[in-house]
Amino acid sequence: MNIGLWGVCTFGVVPCLCFAAGLENSDQSIVAFLEKDNYLELSTARLHPNVSGQVANQDMLKKVGVNDFSTGQLIQDYSLFNAAIKIQYHPNWSLGLIYDQPYTAELDYQYAPDSLLSNKTIEAAKFKVKSQNLTNLWGYQPNPNWNIYAGFSLQEFQSNLSLEGLSYSIMSGYHAKFKSNTAIGWLVGANYQIPEYALSTSITYRSKIKHDNHVNESLAGKTIQFIPNTSTNIQTPQSVNVDFKTAVSSNNLVYGSIRWVNWQNFHMQPTQFNAILDAAILQYPELIQKFNLIEYKKDQWASKLGLAHRINEQWIILSDVSWDSGTGNPAGTLNPSDGFYAFGLGAMYRAQPNSFIAAGLKYFQLQNANTAQNNVFVAGNQNTNLNAVDDNHAIAYGLKIGYSF
Repeated sequence: MNIGLWGVCTFGVVPCLCFAAGLENSDQSIVAFLEKDNYLELSTARLHPNVSGQVANQDMLKKVGVNDFSTGQLIQDYSLFNAAIKIQYHPNWSLGLIYDQPYTAELDYQYAPDSLLSNKTIEAAKFKVKSQNLTNLWGYQPNPNWNIYAGFSLQEFQSNLSLEGLSYSIMSGYHAKFKSNTAIGWLVGANYQIPEYALSTSITYRSKIKHDNHVNESLAGKTIQFIPNTSTNIQTPQSVNVDFKTAVSSNNLVYGSIRWVNWQNFHMQPTQFNAILDAAILQYPELIQKFNLIEYKKDQWASKLGLAHRINEQWIILSDVSWDSGTGNPAGTLNPSDGFYAFGLGAMYRAQPNSFIAAGLKYFQLQNANTAQNNVFVAGNQNTNLNAVDDNHAIAYGLKIGYSF
């Protein structure tokens, strides 16, 4: 089997981007670190979502002349960037640095339909999350088949959230600014490969990362000081990635991945918000139940399977299908979709034996979150304020360049 000309082959046709569960928009892959010799990779991607739904409390809204119950576009377009470098400084030892932006949210929702209230904004929510990850890896290759690696991740996390309107009840007018915090996590993994068959399989574990964010909270424009202020603990989730590829003929290669993310243990619960909620529960235990401001019900599972076909020594075309389980959250303005099916197409061009450029396009059919209503009203919970979810989708496109030296 002639596989010598395969060289670098992407594990995904849209570089660095996945429209995943929770806040995640990167699979935090370390595949670039597994390339042969010295290697440099840069990639960028942009996502165009089409996500909307139908607001709750429709009977009440009809009384003030509202006939349009559509939320309009909930999630804004955004871009991501990745970079990676791997140095084989010794036949048995390698060093790598990987930069990505694993957690991102760009929600800007404003509901101001025609009504007897003269187009007054009835409901609004903004939720923005930014993160940066710099992963340092060391690898040991005892022979041509094995690569055992470990390292640390330096992660920055920050967020802004504001809620306004009937669905948020006692927390209408609430604003929280999670100041930037940087923390360290770790990862470990192993890779097995048979170069003559273009076979490579790896498993990587990333630890959770504990952030202590100071949060400025206000309600109706006034700073909240219900109890003494302390930092808010946020733990970005632990995960496991399994990646593989193998040649099935001289011109065809199969690639794929399986990913698990521990979203069930993730939550964002600012100090003052939690104190006010506890006080409200004591006052109205039959109306309000305990919840986290941001939380997820289930862990995420995701998978991908693709085929790369070599046309000639310069051109490779790729296609893949993907699935994401979502996190099981009911439908809300901060959680209108829950998982997806996706199909991607891409092409790679190798101008020189040691470099390539790849471009791809991916279509996501987003699965509707469950709109079943809770028996107990949960004031302010992102899981309770959509009556229906539209047929949502997203399109992403990306560009990746790689250079071996």
